[in-house]
Amino acid sequence: MSLADHLRYLRALKGGPHIAEVAEAIGWEKVADITLAEKRYRPLEDEALMAKLADYYGRPLEEFVWHNGRSRKQLTTYIHQAIENETPVSLTLRHGETLTGRPLWWDLAAVGLEMDDGRTVIVLRHAVVDWGDE
Repeated sequence: MSLADHLRYLRALKGGPHIAEVAEAIGWEKVADITLAEKRYRPLEDEALMAKLADYYGRPLEEFVWHNGRSRKQLTTYIHQAIENETPVSLTLRHGETLTGRPLWWDLAAVGLEMDDGRTVIVLRHAVVDWGDE
């Protein structure tokens, strides 16, 4: 899961405060910086902002750094290559379950996985925390 997805998740868990409230709470003048941190598909380069957000959400900075290295672009590449090679993928979900199956399709919101028993399971991309080979 990208840092942007993780930030949106953590803000929701905190009751969904407006981004301007988050900026004020961490003493950050440019609200747009936080908006972009939640929306962009690229890693966040501002380490000071990342540290302040980690503190605000009560999470270790290392967790944010880890998510910052897990971009949606990397997940897209992983799934796309598996479709081209007709190989299975393993997707670890936020609650800890790992689903392994052959990806049939993907879009910006979800992935369709064909499971061993023939079922197709739809996995929402924002729920995928990690991915890797079987």
